Amino acid sequence: MRLRYKTILFDFDGTLCASGEGIMHCATLALQEMGRPVPPPETLRRFIGPPAEDCYMDYCGMTREQADEAVRRFRVHYDATGWLKTTVYPGIPALLRDLKQAGAVICTASSKPYMMVERLLKHFEIADCFDALCAADNDGGNAEKASIIRRAMTLCHTDSLTDTVMIGDTHYDAEGAVKVGLPFIGAAYGYGGEADLKAGGAKQFAASPEELRDFLFCK
Repeated sequence: MRLRYKTILFDFDGTLCASGEGIMHCATLALQEMGRPVPPPETLRRFIGPPAEDCYMDYCGMTREQADEAVRRFRVHYDATGWLKTTVYPGIPALLRDLKQAGAVICTASSKPYMMVERLLKHFEIADCFDALCAADNDGGNAEKASIIRRAMTLCHTDSLTDTVMIGDTHYDAEGAVKVGLPFIGAAYGYGGEADLKAGGAKQFAASPEELRDFLFCK
């Protein structure tokens, strides 16, 4: 199989793994502990992918100081049990191994803390498919998507805007790729959905991990 792109950057939540249940559960626990109202499920879904601090401020009306405390509580729960609610999307392990066998350079480009990305990839026994991992700092810093994408490219020793592609499931991922100037494939099977991806500038979409193959391998 021949590759369309040499370097492939993957978002994590909603692209490689379904982590929504654990994230929403821990976001709820943090709000309850602080005596704050819990938003409806459709709002809690927006916590999946972006930095948690931004979500608490944008969707729960918190100040930055309050959001910092909510994130601290969120991480206590997520680190203890929340991460165990994550599952890898069917078809992703096989796709990663086929990409690796074809010679792709593979890296994450996630706003999730680095430690958790590394832990989950090892848990699902797919860490060996990645040449490098790029994510937010363990304290949640350096989570801006375009910056993460640029750092991922540096880790992969490439500055090519034609041989590198970004794959993600939300408008944050799409906007980051557009800002950097990379081709982007929307993982429409994830949490953002096609409408959200289009809002970020996405123009091509995969409805499943299997459909990603059509964009990543030459026929």
